[in-house]
Amino acid sequence: MTELALVGDIGGTNSRFGLVEPGSTRIRDIDVLKNNNYGSLEESIGAYLKSRGLGALVAAAIAVAGPIEGEVVALTNRDWKFTRESLKKAARAGRFRLLNDFEALAMSLPHLEGDDIIQIGGETPPKPAVKIVLGPGTGLGMATLAPLPQGGWMALPGEVGHINLPVADREEFDWRERMTRPGVIFESEDAITGGGLLRMYQAVAEKPVQQTPEDVLQAALAGTDAAAVKTLDQFITWLARIAGDAAMTMQARGGVYLAGGIAPSIVEKLKAGSFRTIFQEKGRLAHVMRPIPVYVIVDRFPAFKGCAAAIAE
Repeated sequence: MTELALVGDIGGTNSRFGLVEPGSTRIRDIDVLKNNNYGSLEESIGAYLKSRGLGALVAAAIAVAGPIEGEVVALTNRDWKFTRESLKKAARAGRFRLLNDFEALAMSLPHLEGDDIIQIGGETPPKPAVKIVLGPGTGLGMATLAPLPQGGWMALPGEVGHINLPVADREEFDWRERMTRPGVIFESEDAITGGGLLRMYQAVAEKPVQQTPEDVLQAALAGTDAAAVKTLDQFITWLARIAGDAAMTMQARGGVYLAGGIAPSIVEKLKAGSFRTIFQEKGRLAHVMRPIPVYVIVDRFPAFKGCAAAIAE
């Protein structure tokens, strides 16, 4: 009988599960479960295994949206708490690995190819080199993937959502000021996220009519709301600067990968607009940036491949 391992990608709203044969990154039997239907992550895991008629598994790797330090781990955007041992037991797994969601995304990068990604400029690196992944969604996460001298890769967690927003002129400064709450430091993810997109729009529209981030995005892409169009253009400008700063800081010659739900929906704007020019605007060192490729991840479940890679280790 084929040995199987469980992979999971757990967010605040949904728990996504699939199965993989150890050593492979080909995921099968993917299900998306609504967290509101379960009282705990352990219960959600059990429901998936029961639905697939599975008993003991050879291994499991679960990626969660939250820090994984300490014995007790909690999701950032849901009141679920668990331990590695409780998840291993729920999965009935011989081996178990718990990962941060962006750690799993970083580990997926060498396994993304073909229709999994869309390239925006730059050159394919001739040999393994440092890669970074960052993604605006509910938050703004980041991780780095570094090649090891003996082969293989090491994922390194990072934080880009809590750096200062890179404003460059008076208009941008005033825009940020209108979004800033008294006494609260304004961070990059206060703008470069789904919620930030709405916050940006409300700060610039004279009479805001869009009510959700999705509304702003659709109105901007359709060109039906001038304030929404301006908002998305500025969102892309700040995203390009943050991505470029991160690439320069880490010397990410292996590429910058944009993850999350927003980037795929605006990929044509990223390809046709000023994103690439702004990304590589680094004065005397612009020549360092020009070869660095940028990729938009369009694979629906890239974290699964990172979990599968962790199992293969």
